[in-house]
Amino acid sequence: MIDYGATRAVTLVAGSSGTGKTSFCLRYLVNDRRLAWRALWDADGQLSARLGLPAAGTAEDLAASIEDGWTIFDPNVLFPGRHAEAFAWFCAWVWQTAATIPGPKVLLVDEVWRYCSNVSIPQSLAECIQTGRVRHLSCMFATQRPNRLNEAITNEVTECVSFRLQGTNALARVQELGVPPGEVAGLAPGQWVSVGCQTGKRSSGRLWGSVSGSRTD
Repeated sequence: MIDYGATRAVTLVAGSSGTGKTSFCLRYLVNDRRLAWRALWDADGQLSARLGLPAAGTAEDLAASIEDGWTIFDPNVLFPGRHAEAFAWFCAWVWQTAATIPGPKVLLVDEVWRYCSNVSIPQSLAECIQTGRVRHLSCMFATQRPNRLNEAITNEVTECVSFRLQGTNALARVQELGVPPGEVAGLAPGQWVSVGCQTGKRSSGRLWGSVSGSRTD
């Protein structure tokens, strides 16, 4: 299950509320049939509801979810009121589990900055980001506030997908990753631009509709 020649894949999806960033992430997870496993952090229950899939709240639920190819973790059962602790634990569990599953896998976290500080990120998250590639584990982070992300995360981003953003600091952060701020600020809802942070390759598109109620939408 270990492949030291694999390429790192860390995707940042940024955008103001309601512009389509979460739908973009979910649609990617639904449509990419190559994925063997998808691990989603879901502290507020939004992702489970939109996908129409049950969240895993116990160790038994987590183990059972692996076979389905979808693990949506609700931390409120095992870690009530302790989301930062739960997040570090979940990343460690994802890291360990990824070594047992063949094929490509992805970890999705919404607003990951909530579980990090200005100077550090959980060690288990760092392992997923920096060396997840050897276990064919990629990472995807969605956020309204890319400027709040720790540099330990943004320094590893390989692709930045941006929907409309407002705010000088948010625009400056995506500009650092190669996305033109003037272009991003003028996007219509659902429109996005993507830049490969290492290759400079650009693409753009528009997201129609949303993902809700079923993982097959």
